[in-house]
Amino acid sequence: MPGLLAITVAVLAGVVAVIASAIVAVRVRRGFRRRRRDRIGAAPRRALLAFVADNGERGADELIAVPEPAWRAALPSALGLLGKLRGDAHRALVMVFLRRGMASRALADLTARGSVRRASAAQLLGDLELRPAVPGLCGLLTDHNHEVRVVAVRALGRIGDPAAAWRLIASLDRPDPVPSLLATHTLVQMGPDAEVTLSAALDHPEARVRAVCVDALGLLGATASAGRIARVLHEDRNPDVRVAAAAALGRLSTRTALDPLIAELAPDRPAGLRAAAARALGDLGSPAAVPHLVTVLRDGEFWVAHEAAHSLRRLGPAGLTALRETLEVAGVDTAGHCHEALALAAILEAA
Repeated sequence: MPGLLAITVAVLAGVVAVIASAIVAVRVRRGFRRRRRDRIGAAPRRALLAFVADNGERGADELIAVPEPAWRAALPSALGLLGKLRGDAHRALVMVFLRRGMASRALADLTARGSVRRASAAQLLGDLELRPAVPGLCGLLTDHNHEVRVVAVRALGRIGDPAAAWRLIASLDRPDPVPSLLATHTLVQMGPDAEVTLSAALDHPEARVRAVCVDALGLLGATASAGRIARVLHEDRNPDVRVAAAAALGRLSTRTALDPLIAELAPDRPAGLRAAAARALGDLGSPAAVPHLVTVLRDGEFWVAHEAAHSLRRLGPAGLTALRETLEVAGVDTAGHCHEALALAAILEAA
């Protein structure tokens, strides 16, 4: 028995020694590769920085002539610059990537088996702002990998082609969709030409889709859709969509938004909707809302009265006067909201 134990210990010690040696060998090999990569990529990185500093006016041919191993070593730096640059320097660096054939390889990689390759290709094509890549990126909106879908959405936003708006909207009606804020931001990046598609999608059966489209219309400043958004505010079956519609109308700052928002202050509306309407009236900036907000100051729901008080503050002299006059006759709760809004107004004025 002692002999068996000694053999077992010896075997385990040997296994540990082999594993330790393997770990050391892997680390040494990785360190060697990293140092070699840094060495061969040093010159291309310097050329890249000089190229960008010169707004791409000189040095393109030198970068295109860089041997492939050296280019691969400098590629992380090139990709980092590509994602951050704008204007002439970005366009010049895009041409370098195109002439090196990287766009065509990325387009092919959109259908690669590995999710990392698909995501990397989508990010590169987005950073290149390559419009011919839009159909392929739209195909990734239904990819089985969530991270690939997220990268594809970001890439479509960077490209900003409104032709992709409907495909993105349709992709929101599926299990495990991309985050709503990301989808909204991407739709806004597609610009005013996406407004017609967004307005049409307000009839979509999925509430989440309608809420995203309403948010995007508000952020785009789509004043032509104000009437359509007002109908959503009044008629939609989902309270979250109606809250989003109230916020969008406030952002649009059109006169036609005033009456629909005032109507949603009625006591029979849900408290969340009344609070959203009160806040939106402050965003709208119309002094005509003052008497209606004064009435809501006495609302029994804390957040409704809170939003009304701060909207009055934001409406300027007329709103501040209304707060002071209400303070003289208000009960304890209403007075608290008035004091808070007036105190913040004084702090902001002093600043």
